[in-house]
Amino acid sequence: MNFLSKTLSTLTGTSIPYTVKEEIPTSPKSIWTVYNGLNPKGDNSPVSIFEMNLRNDVNINRNYVSLARNCFKKLKLVKFPGIISIIDFIENDNYLYIITEPVIPLQSYLKQYGNEVGDDAKIYGIYNIGETLDFINMKCQCVHGSLSVYNDSVFVNKLGEWKLFGFELLTNLTSDPDQPIYRLSGYSPSFQDELPGDVLNQGIEAIRGFPIRFDSYKYGIFIHQIFNQGIDFNNIGKMPKQLSVQYKKLINPKLNLRISIQAFLKETGKFFESNKVIQFNKQLEEIQFKNDFEKLNFFKFELSNYVGEDIDIKFPPGFLDFKLLPELINQYNNLLKPNNAQQLVEDLQQRQETTSVLLNYILKFGVKLNKDEFCLKVKPIILNAFQSADRSIRLILLTHLSSYIENLTEGDIQSKVFYNLITGFQDTNFMIRETTLTSIMIIIDKVSVKQVNQDLLKVLAKSQMDPKPSIRTNTLVLIIKISDKIYQNSKNNVLITALSKSLRDSFIPCKMTSLSGFEKLINEFSLEEICSKILGQLAILLMDNQSYKVRKEAKRIFELYLDMVEKHASTLPRSENEDDEDAEEKEFFKKYAPNNNGLAQQVSQASQDVTQASKFNFGWGMVNKLVASSEVEGELNNDFNSSTPDLTRVTTPTISNKREPATSFANDIINDDDLDDGWGDELNNLSLQDKPSEKLSTIRSTTRVPTKTNNNSRKTSSLKLGTKKDTTRKPPGSTLKLDLTIDDDVEDGWGGW
Repeated sequence: MNFLSKTLSTLTGTSIPYTVKEEIPTSPKSIWTVYNGLNPKGDNSPVSIFEMNLRNDVNINRNYVSLARNCFKKLKLVKFPGIISIIDFIENDNYLYIITEPVIPLQSYLKQYGNEVGDDAKIYGIYNIGETLDFINMKCQCVHGSLSVYNDSVFVNKLGEWKLFGFELLTNLTSDPDQPIYRLSGYSPSFQDELPGDVLNQGIEAIRGFPIRFDSYKYGIFIHQIFNQGIDFNNIGKMPKQLSVQYKKLINPKLNLRISIQAFLKETGKFFESNKVIQFNKQLEEIQFKNDFEKLNFFKFELSNYVGEDIDIKFPPGFLDFKLLPELINQYNNLLKPNNAQQLVEDLQQRQETTSVLLNYILKFGVKLNKDEFCLKVKPIILNAFQSADRSIRLILLTHLSSYIENLTEGDIQSKVFYNLITGFQDTNFMIRETTLTSIMIIIDKVSVKQVNQDLLKVLAKSQMDPKPSIRTNTLVLIIKISDKIYQNSKNNVLITALSKSLRDSFIPCKMTSLSGFEKLINEFSLEEICSKILGQLAILLMDNQSYKVRKEAKRIFELYLDMVEKHASTLPRSENEDDEDAEEKEFFKKYAPNNNGLAQQVSQASQDVTQASKFNFGWGMVNKLVASSEVEGELNNDFNSSTPDLTRVTTPTISNKREPATSFANDIINDDDLDDGWGDELNNLSLQDKPSEKLSTIRSTTRVPTKTNNNSRKTSSLKLGTKKDTTRKPPGSTLKLDLTIDDDVEDGWGGW
């Protein structure tokens, strides 16, 4: 851009203290070349630069010089709000320069904004131009003579205000010796357009009798051009009907019947005064003359009549952004200044309420500014307002957050917004909490990973238990959204904990959100986590008694996770040589079984029976078979007697002076038809190859039968050793060889364990 500026400066041969930028397209009938520019003396504020080349050798352009000099001169003399604002005049041997506020031609403005310029805005512009011409005609005693949409005699500034230019033929009817309207009109490229019949017939001298009525005709044609594209000026077309009668008076072909612009404005006064844009503009112009109380009332109560949410007024593009907004900012800053200590409480409250109203409008219109202007005018207000403890201020900031977030940098968010923002989670007003939560979702991309893990997760953990169901649900949504920013070493634990907690929530949308989260994050979890932590949690909702929709969705998500596990399981190796579950038992037989064919066959048959019956049915039944077939005093008996007793077996105690062989003891117990030891048929079903002989004397034992409560069913027996009763109770060394004395007075059903 600097290169372009230098190039343009070289081409124009200028050394003016302004930065010349790109050229603005203008009408072919304009004598000026117009550029955008910057004013280095005004902090590089934008300007428009009108340029006229004085050294051009083309004759027609040499005639333009006189027109340009008259415009240059008259703009210095005539000042009015409706006239384009002049910043500087520069004249040298080669060029004339008029430095103005930044503007664009009206014709370009109407094309650029199209339907954005509604009838209200057009009427506002027509009214401004009419008042300006009336001032020139009546107060200045001058005739303008060049008004038209198509010759760039009207420009529009960034406030949407229509400003009069085109002073090339401006003539003072009483004191102008040059009388440009008569002397130079023939050089004007646009003068011959839209002339009244009297001038066409009699020439320029026809306007001498009523010069200002020439401006009346031009003004009437200008109004027609605003609303219509055609040249049939007798057809009002899209022009408002309220103007039609007075419009025809402006363009009356008879000069003596043609009304002045002043008369036109007077006759249409009610129509223009009813226009909301015109009304609001007058209010803004008068606000600076009102006292503080009147200003507060206007912004608090009357402003909404023009810019409220339900008000359908099409203001000119730029009007609210550049005319209303600066006044709002000025009033807002004034309200924030320290107040008088003796100020009434009611007045203080009103100022606080007005402050929130003003901030709402500042944000509403400020977001339409370009980024540079926003950062200069609105951004400081936002960052300062986040420090306020006022709920209404906080709520307004959060409500508009999505509209201005793009204009805040990561540094702004992390250092000046985030920590103030999360304090809203502690507010007792649920609206503040909920809006705060929603706002976190908006700024999360600009929040640092450290802030997420050290600060945000803590408040979200509490927010997940909020009494408001929507807050709990949105909290989970946020946790899912920020999952990529959670530290990797704690990420899955945080997610599983948060999602699982919401599965048990009573609010159905919260459950559905949790299920959705499990589906979205399915690839985040390991198979171990799925099996140990997730499937069990999902299974809870398979029998949810609140909603069929929840059960159906839970089943679908459960199957997704289960399929992942089964898919992985299918990839595991399959081999017939897998570890034998009965390896320990087989090793036991191999070590202790006798080396005779009969016993080997017996052991083999027993092993097959066990295997066929159940993988887990080896137990003491097999041991009894093995021991019953082994040598009494062999290695097996010795090892078995020193092993750990089976605490799950209800043993049948016996007392003997002489230890009988283990084989005879086991055979006698199994063969005793009258013995009931509480084990049922488990022992009776054992099959032995050889039926043992009866070698033991009658054994009486105490047995408890659960279904009988008769005391007579309890039988107590004891074997006496001589005449002395052995009262010593010893824990069994083996389930096969017991040496116990049963005390008649003791009976607990578990053999004393």
